[in-house]
Order: sequence, then structure tokens, then C-alpha cells
Amino acid sequence: MRNSLFTIALLFLALVSKGQESDSAKNTTKKFAIYPALAYSPESKLNIGAIAFIVLDRPTSQSGYYRPTSITPYLVFTTNKQILFKSEFDFYTKRGINIGLISRLYKYPDSYYGIGNDTSPDSTERYDNNYLQLEGRVLKPHNANLFYGLVYDIQFNDIMPIEGGMLDADDPNGVHGGRNIGIGPAASYDSRNSTLYPTEGKYITASINLYSKAIGSQFNYVKYSFDFRHYFELLGPKNILAYQFKADLSSGTDIPFYKLNFMGGDNRLRGFDHQNLYRDRQSMYFQVEARQELFWRFGGVIFAGVGEVFDTFSNFNTDNVRFVYGLGGRFQAIKDKKLNIRADLGFSDNGQYGVYLSVREAF
Repeated sequence: MRNSLFTIALLFLALVSKGQESDSAKNTTKKFAIYPALAYSPESKLNIGAIAFIVLDRPTSQSGYYRPTSITPYLVFTTNKQILFKSEFDFYTKRGINIGLISRLYKYPDSYYGIGNDTSPDSTERYDNNYLQLEGRVLKPHNANLFYGLVYDIQFNDIMPIEGGMLDADDPNGVHGGRNIGIGPAASYDSRNSTLYPTEGKYITASINLYSKAIGSQFNYVKYSFDFRHYFELLGPKNILAYQFKADLSSGTDIPFYKLNFMGGDNRLRGFDHQNLYRDRQSMYFQVEARQELFWRFGGVIFAGVGEVFDTFSNFNTDNVRFVYGLGGRFQAIKDKKLNIRADLGFSDNGQYGVYLSVREAF
């Protein structure tokens, strides 16, 4: 985000801190590293926390591809009495069943810009948005590459809009938060040679998530997601080109504003002022990234992407497509595993920029 020193300071400490690694003697090999985090940002003041990386290698009987279990928890406390916790779990059982889970616990200020593809970064409102989310999947292998199963999303939001502010005036659906519970079918095709740092292969996944009051949700709507990724060597084994096309679509009018689809953030089109800047019922984007190993455990990337949010397909207009580009650095958190800490600097077509720090590759 603009003017955020947090991401830069966190990356610096991660690079200079010493990680801890350990191996087990049996069939499962364990790798572990932890890095402290200390930073400052105007919004949250002093930040203190840590990032951990855990990788478990276990042979799977139904897969000829490298699919380790990985866990990356991240926890930060601030002197503004804010909490940010995020953890990504990507489990593979001995039989190849994939259990994915992203958990988020935010007690953090958020930003509202309005809805649509033409909102302005200069017209915004800060508001309190405390929420808990558990989002994941359970997929069973049909063969070495094809998986099928379920996706789910459980999210609780407590929002306090400012009286007389933008949220109060617009009064969008879900203005005070609420409970979103969704579940639905999913299928994926995965021929990547690694889930941590793929250098060849494809990843294709499609899912339908049904949010319904019949299963405890306060809102009724449906979300559809399609994700296509391709990885291959460009100039040699140390230079990889990756590209992604993703469509997040929705049907129904009972969608809370904070669950509308978006195209910004640390994994999507990096370069917008805030991931909430462009939100609407539909979102489509394409991004490409060239990844280069440099020296020791360092690497670098350059990336670009285009995308748009819109209400219905009749509103989609190529003249409104947004464009981003940027570059970033990578640091291999665990010596023998390609699980990276990444810092990216992205720029957008309308003069915005964003600084991002995260773990794993963007896609």
C-alpha cells in the first residue's frame, strides 16, 4: 500500500535474521525456518511479529509429482492495538488428498472507495473491519493430475461505518458486516513439477461456491471461479515464465460489498493503491511474470497484468481495462526448499503504486 514502510522493513529483517531448520529421520522430512518482524507504518504505528515456514516432505502413493505439505503462518501485533494473523496450509496426505486452508484474523482498519471500475483513490473512507475467515478446499485425486472435491468459505465481519461518511451515505449491502458461509464443488488439473516453485506444467481449477441462509449464511449468492496458470523455462532452468488468467464471477443481488470480486492485492494485479479500490460483481484479469534466480538464495522478477471489474457482461468494455507492471525481489526462506519471501513494487496505468510483502509466489 502507498506510504507503507511495513513491507520494506519486514523484508529487510527477514533477510538478515537467521532461520532454524531441522530434519526427521523417518519417511517424512521436515524443514523449518522462522524470521522476526519489526516495522512502522503511519496507519498502525509500531509492528512486532514473526513469519514461520514449515515444509513436510511425504511420499504420496497416487502422485508422481512433487507435492510437499507446507505451512506459512504470519502474526503481527501493533501499538495501535491491531492484530493481523494469516496462515496458509497446503496439506497432502499419504493417499494424495489435498487439504488447503487459508485462515485470516484481522483487527485492522480498512478502506472503502465505492463500487465499480472507475472509483478514485482520492475518494476513500477508513473504517473498522474486524473479521475472521476460514477459506479452503478438500480435493481427492482421480489420478496423478486430476483432483475433485469441495471448496468452502466461512467469514464473520464486524464493521463500524462512520456516521455521515461514504459507507453510511452509500449504504451498500453488508454495511454492518455479517456472516458469510459458502460451500460447493471444485475440480482441478495439476501437472506442475512443484507446488512451491513450479518451473513447468499447468494448473487449472474451477469451483462454484454457494452462499445460502439454508447453511447458516446471512446472505444468498453464488460465486464462480476459474483459474488457469502455465509455467515453462524461458531462457534456461534459472529463468521461468509464468502467466495466469483468472475470472471471479458472481450471481445474485444479495452480496455484501466486502465480498464483491476484486483484482488488486499481493497475489493479483500488483500496483493499485489498495486491493479494495476496484470491486464489483465480476472480475477478470491476466498477468505474466518472468522469474530469475540470481545468486545464493536471492532472485528477482518482472511482471505485468491487465484486468477489469464490472457489474454484468454487458458492462464489460475493453476501453476500461486497467494495466499494471512492476518488479520484485525474492529470498529463499528455507535453504533446500524453494519457498520464497517476496517483496514487489507495482505501478498502475493511472499513476498509483503499491508495495507488497508476502510469502510464496503470487501465482
